[in-house]
Amino acid sequence: MAPHAGYKYLSLWQRLVVMKYATPFPMLHAASLLSHRSRLSKFQCALQKVVQPESHVVDIGTGTGILALIAARAGAKSVTAVDVNGKSLNYARKAAQINGLSQRVKFVESHFEDYVPEEPADIVICEMLSSMLLVEQQVPACAHAVKRVLKPGGIILPASASVYAVPVECASLWERFDVFELEFPKVPQTLGRGDAKDLSDATLVAKFNFNTPDIPTEVNETLEFAIVEGGVLHGLVGFFTAHLYEDITLGMDDGWRELFLPLDEPIEVSKGARVSVQLRFKPGEFDSLKLGRPIIG
Repeated sequence: MAPHAGYKYLSLWQRLVVMKYATPFPMLHAASLLSHRSRLSKFQCALQKVVQPESHVVDIGTGTGILALIAARAGAKSVTAVDVNGKSLNYARKAAQINGLSQRVKFVESHFEDYVPEEPADIVICEMLSSMLLVEQQVPACAHAVKRVLKPGGIILPASASVYAVPVECASLWERFDVFELEFPKVPQTLGRGDAKDLSDATLVAKFNFNTPDIPTEVNETLEFAIVEGGVLHGLVGFFTAHLYEDITLGMDDGWRELFLPLDEPIEVSKGARVSVQLRFKPGEFDSLKLGRPIIG
């Protein structure tokens, strides 16, 4: 039913105001991930290995439904695709209909924290990976899945992830926050290859085992780096690797971008110097990030 009798005579702008139009960004973003074929092919390979004819699979954060549909095509008895965004779910439902999988894939609109299946799942897919596991909900979603969704001894994909950081020179992103003599708060930014120069080798920040409910809820580490090339230290770059299943691994080349963490002020460093910096954040809570001022030794 239209909001009022004259709705069909309103201008487009008036209709948007009446309907409180929201941008379709979540759905469009989810659809863009369909182009990450190397990532999807690795999940397809893993699902073909683990799915059995009696498997019940739950896909948390399904987005377009691509991984849920791959699980159904791999022969799962039933698949439940969960997502908090209704527009993305509608898109996924249409994909299931187009591919003749509507009878085997159930769609549930729910935040992952509120979802508990009637029967525990044999397999849980949870692909909310992001650079450093800072931005998306991979860690808290997997912890919930192991506690409330996955049966004991079940399989969760991916199984684990490791986060790394490296100090970099990256004037272009650091200077992004000064515009026409206006200064803006510095926040993490994604970057592409060639945007930054590494000043040392990367170091391990944290490891996350997604098969346990006791996944660390906070990272608080003092990182030590040995500078191998002098330059201007503008911040750290974070990235991850993930173990999907058996010998199948995921990395940044599978469609993710590294994350630049800017310092408040740049610091000149010389080859051979040692840099110590404290990094603290809660995975999945973007605003929790705290990057201390580096100590040069």
